[in-house]
Amino acid sequence: MNSIKKSMVCMTAGVAVAVASAAPVVSNVSMTQASGGRLVTIKYSLSEDAVVTLDVMTNATPNAATGWTSIGGEAVCNAQGAVWRKVTGADADGEGKYTITWRPDLSWTGEQGKGFKVPDGCAKAVVTAWSLNNTPNYMVVDITSTGGAGTEKYYPAADFVPSGVTNSLYKTGSLLMRKIMAKDVTWMMGSVAEVGRNATRETSHQVTLTNNYYIGIYQVTLTQWQQVAGYTPSKSTEPTQDLPMASVAYVSYTDIRQGKGTASAAASATGGVYPAEPYEDSFLGLLRTKTGLDFDLPSEAQWEFAARAGNGEGYWGNGSKMSIAANKDVNLAKLGRYQYSEDGSGRAIVGSYAPNAWGLYDVHGNVWEWCLDRYADNITDLNGAVKTGPSGNCSQRGGAFSAVAGSCRPAYRAYASPANRSSTDGFRLLCTAGLQ
Repeated sequence: MNSIKKSMVCMTAGVAVAVASAAPVVSNVSMTQASGGRLVTIKYSLSEDAVVTLDVMTNATPNAATGWTSIGGEAVCNAQGAVWRKVTGADADGEGKYTITWRPDLSWTGEQGKGFKVPDGCAKAVVTAWSLNNTPNYMVVDITSTGGAGTEKYYPAADFVPSGVTNSLYKTGSLLMRKIMAKDVTWMMGSVAEVGRNATRETSHQVTLTNNYYIGIYQVTLTQWQQVAGYTPSKSTEPTQDLPMASVAYVSYTDIRQGKGTASAAASATGGVYPAEPYEDSFLGLLRTKTGLDFDLPSEAQWEFAARAGNGEGYWGNGSKMSIAANKDVNLAKLGRYQYSEDGSGRAIVGSYAPNAWGLYDVHGNVWEWCLDRYADNITDLNGAVKTGPSGNCSQRGGAFSAVAGSCRPAYRAYASPANRSSTDGFRLLCTAGLQ
């Protein structure tokens, strides 16, 4: 049988993880499997509302104090019930217990497709409670007709994400977001004054961001735009526009934050422009209504911090050395589509190239990404805050398939009119979702 043959007995309580002083606590964890059955039932107690995740660990020595090893996130990500989401008191049974069910035969098998015999005392469930202001590293948001407020799921690591982060699901019907731990981190924004850099726009300066946030692992695709906005952007006859998992293009800052409906038509020049809230009929307005989450565009500082992924000036986001002589770079060719790519032209399917060190795809090349900021050459006095203003161009980052290597650097800053729509204009989403 493709199942765990013996009952699995939990030996320890779950681990509570939080940044707040009063962390949620998991206790009374039990894991059982009926003789001859395949369904594993895990029960636990929870001190307060929290996001709950699960791991299962095994040990060759029954009831040992050390030596436990995780069976891997891909083996347990199909667990259901009070797990992978925000769990509240309403989920408890009459005894105040919360229940998770897991079918190991569907995901935990050996080379022959058979299950494992695990002696009593050699397996345990580890239930982890995450504070609502410090939720797990990955968030999946369903944007299909079955999605809605409160349906987002959370996972602690990439291997726990169902079907893996590169699955087409996260380029079509769901948004996959990665947590960026940026709060109180002081880092160097901009670039040094040397050949290939633009010192006027990219003055090197220290920035300290004040909040952690989630950012999209992928640029928003054509299909995701259609799921939310309900229409296809103009110039849909362009060949690459027919690729459902390519980055959406021909979308302006106005389309993203102000929309194109009746309310937007009567909008003032600054209506829907940050710091104003997006209009309800804009892409962001519709997405916020659907999900109940505070989605927006990233600021320039948030975008650059995530794109750098901990790497300093002179390096791409994966840590490889940057060399932009003759506008070409062999390391950039691995990370994104740009003017001198040899494997195609026009917009690529998102995720076609290697990610940066934090697992974000296409932060170098493919399409320019709109940011929240009004553009200004000198932003050194903002300390990472969003540049606002009554009018003017809006900032863009990341380069594009038509850009040379030097324009695809993390520090490179571009701009366009808020109403500009072109084959090189796209975007990536950000939200805090309660993170602090």
